[in-house]
Amino acid sequence: MNNINVQTEIRKTSLRMLIKHFIKYSFVGIANLFFTLILYIVFLYQLEFRYEIAFTLSWLAGVLFTYLINFIWVFKPEEKITFRKRLPKYFLIYLASYLFNMLLLALFVEYFFIDPLVSQIFILPVVVIINFTGIKYWALR
Repeated sequence: MNNINVQTEIRKTSLRMLIKHFIKYSFVGIANLFFTLILYIVFLYQLEFRYEIAFTLSWLAGVLFTYLINFIWVFKPEEKITFRKRLPKYFLIYLASYLFNMLLLALFVEYFFIDPLVSQIFILPVVVIINFTGIKYWALR
């Protein structure tokens, strides 16, 4: 094979791996969506926490849940799980998206008077893209 064919194969393999990671990440995200959404609903409507507290608690539980699953099943950066090595970077990605999420959530709820649950559903796709990109290319690399 010549150099051009080798480069083409590398690009195809990289693209396949990216797609595979995104599909797996999406499955984890869907599981996390249900997990955190149930917690959010319980905290918000059953326990009657303010939306900020309800979101924060469900978010923290979701970060830990997804860290384990993404590390073990999706990205598999190595055979042995090294929590202390990558967890701070992983947490920083989620912290950035959390702050962005809270800003939008407060804006939608306080200024546009949109229900907190409905607001969160609209915010989610943007947060997913932020998290995937940060985790794939920085936190679990």
